Amino acid sequence: MAPGQLSAFLKRGAIWGFIVLELIFFSVAGEFLSISDKAFVNWDNMLLLLKQSAPLGIIAMGMTLVMVNGNIDLSVGAIFALAAVILLDSMTWPFMAAMGDWAIPFAWMFALLTGVALGAINGFIVWKTGVDAFIVTLG
Repeated sequence: MAPGQLSAFLKRGAIWGFIVLELIFFSVAGEFLSISDKAFVNWDNMLLLLKQSAPLGIIAMGMTLVMVNGNIDLSVGAIFALAAVILLDSMTWPFMAAMGDWAIPFAWMFALLTGVALGAINGFIVWKTGVDAFIVTLG
């Protein structure tokens, strides 16, 4: 290994080593220190955690792009919550209830369009006025 490659490898792989160490620790601690009969780190529980954290991961990827540009968007949580309300509420609208199972894709479309429209409004206001995104999304 050439000089400097080991330190570069350690810098890149340090986070993964920490994650593996953390998983080993919680597996062992969960097995021996748990008051329930099932360990925390099992396949079903990890899959459930990944499913539940997927929406936050998607939001975090979008926020990463905003923060790389030097802005902070405070409205992502509120827009996410409003889109969820639109998704669930639209299933009870009379014309949607008559569609049967086809209401589900349309409800998703309404929720996505709500998020896109509100994000576009925020972006348009930031672009045209030049006001910082922190202030615009705070309002």
